[in-house]
Amino acid sequence: MKNFIIFLIAILSANLYSQNWLRVDSIFAVSGVTVQNFSAPEFADLNNDGNPDLILGNIADAADFFWNNSHDFPTTFTKDASVLANVYGGGQTNTNSDYPTLIDLDGDADLDLVIGGYNGLRYYENIGTITSPNFTAIDTIFTDVNSQIGSDAQPAFVDIDDDGDLDLFAGIGESLMGGPDPGITIGFRNTGTASAPIFTLDNSLVTGIPDIGLNSYPTFVDLDNDEDYDLVYGRDLQTLVYYRNTGSKQSPIWTQNSTTFSGLETTTYWKNPTFSDLDYDGDYDLIYGTDGGKLYVYRNIGTVTTPSFQYYPDYFKIVKLSGNSATVSLKDYDGDGDNDLLSGMWNGKFYYFRNDGTPSKPIFNQVTTSFSNLTVNSYSSPVFVDIDKDNDYDIVSGALNGQVFLFINDNGTFTQNTTMFSGIDVGWTSIPSFADLDGDGDLDLLVGGETGSESKYYTNDGTNIFTVNTTAFAGVTFPSYGRPTLADIDNDGDYDLIIGDNWGTVKYYRNDGDVRTPIWVRYDALFTGVEVDQGPHPGFADLDDDGRKDMILGEYNGNFTYYKNLFSPLTDIESENSLTTPNEFVLCQNYPNPFNPSTKISWQSSVAGWQTLKVYDVLGKEVVTLVDEEKPAGRYEVQFNASNLSSGVYIYTLKVNGVAYSKNMILLR
Repeated sequence: MKNFIIFLIAILSANLYSQNWLRVDSIFAVSGVTVQNFSAPEFADLNNDGNPDLILGNIADAADFFWNNSHDFPTTFTKDASVLANVYGGGQTNTNSDYPTLIDLDGDADLDLVIGGYNGLRYYENIGTITSPNFTAIDTIFTDVNSQIGSDAQPAFVDIDDDGDLDLFAGIGESLMGGPDPGITIGFRNTGTASAPIFTLDNSLVTGIPDIGLNSYPTFVDLDNDEDYDLVYGRDLQTLVYYRNTGSKQSPIWTQNSTTFSGLETTTYWKNPTFSDLDYDGDYDLIYGTDGGKLYVYRNIGTVTTPSFQYYPDYFKIVKLSGNSATVSLKDYDGDGDNDLLSGMWNGKFYYFRNDGTPSKPIFNQVTTSFSNLTVNSYSSPVFVDIDKDNDYDIVSGALNGQVFLFINDNGTFTQNTTMFSGIDVGWTSIPSFADLDGDGDLDLLVGGETGSESKYYTNDGTNIFTVNTTAFAGVTFPSYGRPTLADIDNDGDYDLIIGDNWGTVKYYRNDGDVRTPIWVRYDALFTGVEVDQGPHPGFADLDDDGRKDMILGEYNGNFTYYKNLFSPLTDIESENSLTTPNEFVLCQNYPNPFNPSTKISWQSSVAGWQTLKVYDVLGKEVVTLVDEEKPAGRYEVQFNASNLSSGVYIYTLKVNGVAYSKNMILLR
């Protein structure tokens, strides 16, 4: 009862909501590092603790900063938004393509920040300390440089002439706003000092470096340990381009080497390379970002003078779609007792991530062969649902054209059914969600649409004939590009409505009615503190086996984000009343349903009396007695574990003072 009281108090005070959800990046990012598309990594020891920290740019959003947690390999990282708070707060905006680098540009022994992008180069001086950075904008240092580099410039700083100060190189990726041709590298000699740089155009610094082509982003590193700087570029669908300095530190001669990186993958676009000693063995390892956001790590298994790079896939292992528009459906598809994940994507295909962990600790691994032959052409939004009630999961998906598609599962073979949902059309970008919203034992359908007014709700008559209902969601405002989900996240026995919108917020309508007659009351404050990017699609399931429904958000950028639920009541109300006495009797549909291996059965009684709750098989044979005792009027819930039973339909029957109420439930093993 104590937990339930705490929950009721919490919904009255927005000040308490910030603790309702705990983001845990390790579920989908083993290292703790999350990425955006077109990632641009840069390593530097920002707090002078001997560990390389990570600042991670991307093509269309603010850069992220991650502290390196230890001196171990592989290490973990912790995101810290406060480090760049001055950069992206207070009216500051990103550059729409943020390529960050950390370098001591004013000669005061701490690291400053320079960000390149479509708006040129911007400088943020570190006015903090060597262990506690504090960045503030200085807008004048690159005024002349920006007039000469045009758009989409990535900076690289190195003392190329060995005079004790840092010179500047700008790789030109694209020229969307005019300026130099893409693919070239522009050199600027520092004609000032180490503490007061003045960057003067001097392309003699890049003599011998050809036009690399689109997405020309340079990085300098002494890769052969000869005390001068070599030059490396990333390239689309190719290995890295490597120019070894065969001249001197003061007079570089750039000589192409085609063997050092010959073993790298050649399937990604927009390779953005950097180097750091990630394994603390005294040589440089290779890390590069890609168009899909994935960070590739290659350990140097050679020597400091003759590097040899070997792919290390697990360092920044991230569960992420390689394209846009991730969605979430969580069900135990493979019948092993934990929740698997099904997602859609902009290309219309279905992507399956099997949970190879446990019911309390998920580990999601993509299985590329599952559902690979299914498609809805574009912007799929599939959900697992047993629509034909044959004890396996079918797939229902939305699509860009606003229609709803059904694929019937017949022993693992999926066949499209073109008739059941043929009359459903919400215009554009349909997002389906199923729930028994009227308490009659079958699944009803809510479909979100591109235009909020086009979102529609369809009741199921019990035979899978769906009829539009215009009254059930009275008072609900569906946003444009709304991504709705129906789930009982407050554990009160009825379904609530959660909607992700196109701008990165999550809207919450709590059901203050009952399982037959929902009453929607908006409580957005429940999701205060949940930070996501564009277009989140929420999915809910108990992923840590604590009785609470946790949340996974599929995001438009292809990321999945996990939030642990900290607020749902955990009280065993089998023997306890709620704060108020109910005024009617309701036997709720078990949740989840179908289930494996356990489910919750809840009910409310307006009168005191002897109550029995029993489970029967379809032949009428009693399976188990869950309740058999005198109880006062109140609300109750019990857990039914069917781990010793086979798949099939079961009936649970509640008797109160001799009056019986029954519902069906489905066990899927």
